[in-house]
Amino acid sequence: MEFPALLMSSRIPSDSKIEDFDAVVVDGRPLVVCVDSYGQHALTWDPADDRWTEHQLANPWGPNGDIETNCLLTIGAVVHDGRIVVGGGGYEQPFAQWDLQTGAVVTYAREEHGGVAVTSTMRRDGRAVFVTGDSSAGSPVRLWDPSQRDSLTAYEDDWFGINYLAEPATVCRHRDSIGGLASATLRGRPVVISSGAGEVMVSDVDSMTSVVTFEPIPVPLEGPAGGVGLTSVDGHPFVVAADGTSVLLGEPDTGSWVDRIELPGAADGRGDARILCMGVGSAGDRPVAVTGASDGLVCLWDLRGRRLLGNPITEHEGEVRAVHLTEIDGRAIALTAGWDRRMRVWDLGRA
Repeated sequence: MEFPALLMSSRIPSDSKIEDFDAVVVDGRPLVVCVDSYGQHALTWDPADDRWTEHQLANPWGPNGDIETNCLLTIGAVVHDGRIVVGGGGYEQPFAQWDLQTGAVVTYAREEHGGVAVTSTMRRDGRAVFVTGDSSAGSPVRLWDPSQRDSLTAYEDDWFGINYLAEPATVCRHRDSIGGLASATLRGRPVVISSGAGEVMVSDVDSMTSVVTFEPIPVPLEGPAGGVGLTSVDGHPFVVAADGTSVLLGEPDTGSWVDRIELPGAADGRGDARILCMGVGSAGDRPVAVTGASDGLVCLWDLRGRRLLGNPITEHEGEVRAVHLTEIDGRAIALTAGWDRRMRVWDLGRA
């Protein structure tokens, strides 16, 4: 088969690198929300007319906060009551939420929380929520409901207190920084798949308990897996994890890894290159994964056939930081972005 066709490419209107992005559906079409490596802001990109818009975000520490804000390195986006709410943070900045249009804070950063390594989203009880993983040791995976807001209380001398009305739920904990987060439905129950410190866990969202912790990834690299997900192959569920230059499939019932798909020739000439991000979905009726690597390679993996589809894509220069699978006009696409400051859209309909 042909490797995925490039549908379009667009450069971020910033001199900084794209660190992360998410996509939400607005009026039936995807809108991309991304963060670069500079400033307290988010940028949106509408692929329909190749339009970029910058959105300044308020100080997440509150009006009396004298803590210096850092750049946002991770971002998620949901639609709540017809408005886009974004949430994110960085390695030294705890999670916060904002109304994208106004930039107003929805939930403030908690000083007692660690920084954020990964932000994702999922559906729970019919509504969208944020899923976050901390960057510090003893890293929790938390759920944040955008319908719950913080409020400010005014005191004397222009001092403000924050009433913490929004209470995140802790799903599970890893020993160290979270590397990958994904959500899915496993046998009718909502679950979160998370990776950190060389381990992959599946946790039940309703009971807030661990379903299974996988055996250590064979010959793991330093640090967490470069992405996780859940797929179904001929009716059988598999947990998917990216590690180094390969993709692994595991049994959620036993916590055992049953197969590894290697990138052909990966041992030749790639140095320390490794997979940094992964999206899991489908192209037609074929379960697939799309990965982005530290050397700019984008790969499309056939999870049923246990093979690489086509050739690695070399359009990106530098690290690919995020991958997102979605649809445009009923056609499966992959969005990729990274340190070359470009968003790229790939047609998966030919897979």
